[in-house]
Amino acid sequence: MSNMNILDNVTEAQKEAITHIEGPLLVIAGAGSGKTRVITRRVGYLVEKGTPPANILSITFTNKAANEMKERLGEFLDLRGMWISTFHSMCSRILRSEIEHLDFTKNFSIYDSGDQIKCIKDAMNELNLDTTNWRPSAVAASISNAKNELLSSEKFAEYKSGYYNDVVSKVYTKYQQYLEANNALDFDDLLFKVVHIFNNFPEVLEKYQEKFRYILIDEYQDTNHAQYAITQLLAQKYENICATGDPDQSIYGWRGANIRNILNFEKDYPDTKTVKLEQNYRSTKNILHVASEIINNNLSRKPKLLWTENSKGSKVRIIHCEDENGEAKEIAEKISEFIQGGNRHSDIAVFYRTNAQSRVLEACMLRAGIPYSIVGSVEFFKRKEIKDLLSYLKLCANPDDDLSFERVVNVPARGIGPTTIKRLKEWAVSHNTNMSEAISRVREIPEIKAKSSKSVNNFRNIVAELRKSPVYPVMEFVKQVIQKIRYVDYMVQSYEGDSEERLENIEELVNAASEYDVSNPEGSLQGFLEEVALISDIDKWDDTIDTVTLMTLHAAKGLEFPVVFITGLEEGLLPHSQSKDSDDDIEEERRLCYVGITRAQRDLFLSHTRYRAKYGQRSACIPSRFLSEIPFDVVEEIDKTDYNSYNGKLRTEYTKRGRESAGEDDYQYDAGEGGYDELPEFQIDEPRDSIELVSGDIVKHAIFGRGRVVKIAPSSDTVHVDFNNVGMKKLALEYANLEKIEGYCR
Repeated sequence: MSNMNILDNVTEAQKEAITHIEGPLLVIAGAGSGKTRVITRRVGYLVEKGTPPANILSITFTNKAANEMKERLGEFLDLRGMWISTFHSMCSRILRSEIEHLDFTKNFSIYDSGDQIKCIKDAMNELNLDTTNWRPSAVAASISNAKNELLSSEKFAEYKSGYYNDVVSKVYTKYQQYLEANNALDFDDLLFKVVHIFNNFPEVLEKYQEKFRYILIDEYQDTNHAQYAITQLLAQKYENICATGDPDQSIYGWRGANIRNILNFEKDYPDTKTVKLEQNYRSTKNILHVASEIINNNLSRKPKLLWTENSKGSKVRIIHCEDENGEAKEIAEKISEFIQGGNRHSDIAVFYRTNAQSRVLEACMLRAGIPYSIVGSVEFFKRKEIKDLLSYLKLCANPDDDLSFERVVNVPARGIGPTTIKRLKEWAVSHNTNMSEAISRVREIPEIKAKSSKSVNNFRNIVAELRKSPVYPVMEFVKQVIQKIRYVDYMVQSYEGDSEERLENIEELVNAASEYDVSNPEGSLQGFLEEVALISDIDKWDDTIDTVTLMTLHAAKGLEFPVVFITGLEEGLLPHSQSKDSDDDIEEERRLCYVGITRAQRDLFLSHTRYRAKYGQRSACIPSRFLSEIPFDVVEEIDKTDYNSYNGKLRTEYTKRGRESAGEDDYQYDAGEGGYDELPEFQIDEPRDSIELVSGDIVKHAIFGRGRVVKIAPSSDTVHVDFNNVGMKKLALEYANLEKIEGYCR
């Protein structure tokens, strides 16, 4: 591709980013601003100006994005030698070459979250810790956070205090011992170990600094501390680093992402050239206006003004619903209308904050005959039959992998019970070896009887024969494993009710191996297992199928659809209840809402409910504070509640009043247990110091503190107040001595 072609049809801002070669570059790329085009053309420009592809490292945040970039670049570049991957894939590749600097071998296994939880449970059992009091998933999250902060188990014990952290420290230490014994790493180790090697083996760091003279990091706002450290180490010699991203789309703080990494980029690299991409090519003016008005309420951001040459478009529709069933029914009806109007199902997406919200939506889709796909449902590679076969493959690749050994030693059943497995494990521990060695010397274990010993030998012979077989092409090896262990017969006999679906899954695993072989002519079994281990939900999403897409807002990042529904805009859902005590967390929830809104190209619907089932009870809901931040001149409201007086004008007036009285601070109207039936007609200029109380007033009580009036008795002698600290109270007005105050109350 010629230089003219690379710079064809780009804006001045995009051109600035594409043609900057030497020195640090920060590209603040607003939603839908053509960031991918800039990144790919920048790589092309570097190569055209003489940079060897092998000296370029391009990091994306999903395998899907990495593959799309490879396809685009492959149209005009020879990509041989160029690394285009995720952080975890890059680190795994480095470790395959360098991990022998540590106490691991190159055929290490990569444990997924399920494997991690199993190891942590075993560690807790060995430490006599009750897994009902100490949730393994919570302990796993704490260990993951520690590794992302680059705290080893020793440093964790040194820097983290308190009883809970003392327990985590003990489990962390035992868990790491398990991983080392199994020659295994978890996802966080992939990053942690690379930082460790770079810091302790300068010759290795220099090798990769020389190799990666030009570094591009996409979605820089989503980097965690370990990823930030890797980037800093690789870039410190030449500082030819290009970071692209958008602080307004930083939504992964809950898993360690640090928005400060992108906000402080210019401090880390004082010679930074900063380019802002502010022209949006995706959405209508109305959608952008709503998105901008919401995100402008955040403080932790880099100001920018998104604009578009697209049409003004339809108004953003806000649907007021009675409950979640009404919400799902209305969405299904609207989708049917779009399909009848000539849209494809794949043009439409429904987003929600939590996976649990999908159940009612799915039921309505089924009743309406609307085909749909869920991103992030039961993960294919975590299904029982797939995990079984992958464990066989792992054991063939890594004989030290005791976790895989334990999973398959009696699958299909071959007469090796829990007692035999326990005795094999005890023998392995006492002899400081692994389970594979234990089964090869099973006759030396007197506690294991002859019949069980024979069964163990049969299993050992199966694995030994498989290890002698060629493991590439991977597809043929997978077929051989399935045939050798008679897994199809096992599925048919053991799972009569759903064996057909399970056999289809097995067939799909063979297909996955075949696809790997085609894409990796010089691949390996280890390479296939690595690819499987690092795959994510969004990587498996097939956007070519004509179905409505259902997904969480987090999964929607980087995607776009002509029609978008965002459901559950209620306090406690969006923003989520776990965010209510932190300004930073509320800002992240607002960014999450912003991300969802900016996925919409043409039509955007925002819905909330008056009531929603919670723990089996019908509970009143409070409209999300984000709804009060939307300018009502670009909104069309659809009232599907049972209460006729709850109309668009009334909601708009309360929004306006709330924003004016709160000085643009967080505000929402709390329906309370009285619902919207108690909403009075109101005038903006109503005196706020009146002794009279109406539903919605904020009051203060000498003992109960701040609360919101939700109901006044007809006789006006009692009042129902929802207090922040003590919940709902029924008070006699004559004796309550309530003080009416201004401001915000939940």
